Amino acid sequence: MNYPQLDIYVNKIEENAAKLKEKLEAKNIKLTAVVKGLAGDTNVFKAYQQAGVGSIADSRIENIIKFREVGYQGEALMLRIPMASEVEEIVRYTDVSLVTELKIAELISKEAQRVDKKIDLIVMVDIGDRREGILAADLADLALKIEEMPNVIMKGIGTNLGCFAGIIPDENNTKKLINIKKELETKLGRSLEILSAGNTAALRLLENDYLAAEISNLRVGEAVLLGTDIINESLIEGFNHYNFHLKAEIIELKEKPSNPEGEMAFGGQGRGQIIADKGLRQRAILAVGKQDIDYHGLYPELEGVEVLGCSSDHLITDVTEAAGKLEVGDILNFKINYSAMLRAMTSQYVTKNYIE
Repeated sequence: MNYPQLDIYVNKIEENAAKLKEKLEAKNIKLTAVVKGLAGDTNVFKAYQQAGVGSIADSRIENIIKFREVGYQGEALMLRIPMASEVEEIVRYTDVSLVTELKIAELISKEAQRVDKKIDLIVMVDIGDRREGILAADLADLALKIEEMPNVIMKGIGTNLGCFAGIIPDENNTKKLINIKKELETKLGRSLEILSAGNTAALRLLENDYLAAEISNLRVGEAVLLGTDIINESLIEGFNHYNFHLKAEIIELKEKPSNPEGEMAFGGQGRGQIIADKGLRQRAILAVGKQDIDYHGLYPELEGVEVLGCSSDHLITDVTEAAGKLEVGDILNFKINYSAMLRAMTSQYVTKNYIE
């Protein structure tokens, strides 16, 4: 067996996908499953196909192409606002694209016209998180110009919260988005089909009947993959949790002083991984690093293990209080959060083990 290894509970992911799809459909909301966390892994993607998910979103056109090649016929949405250099592939392989720039909308229109295809566009609006999105004051001007473009359809507006500044989706900013949509509809002289909210944290809004009635589409990734909501630091009730487990091998096990020794770089701040002086401690170094995982998102399953820090190839842990006797060559198991999962799925050095 090659380590580090990622155990992936594909069956539990499928259950989550089916459950969320059913929950949203009961409120007349279409689920667009965000599958960028798979890093194009077609073995895990089968869980979405078996759950009957008919709309997916990914930030990398390369991944969407992979899913098309294994027979996916449903709707594909380009999740990251497009680069000009990838417009040709976006038009060929996707049905919907998020946009914020007039130039990109024009390029999509031109390419769609060239190949005689219709592409739906969702204009992203920045309502506070300061990632992608046009400001509300500039929305109507862009939307009216898109209305005049051939082969593209202005389907609606969307937003994303929580992923950059950590602004939590709540009733206030969601009502703001609803009002922006209604004002735009007045200026366009027609209704818009889509009001698209983003990420798992938005699920909490569905308990409000008014908000649920106005939202027509939810783009959700973490809830399906992990059954968690990293923004609100919570487990989603009724879902399977932590469906990815990391296994890493101990390559060094020694008693060492807890504090470093010598002149420290970066103005005495080191690398920000310095712990309080606890005297001699038993340290286990594992063969996995920042190239493979986000160590902040590792939760040791063995009681008493503490993650101290990470370099590119080494994970440093304190195992002084660990339950049981450890030896070099032993394997430590970790539950992982979305960030750690994303990096582990992307790393070619992490063996993937699929559990059906």
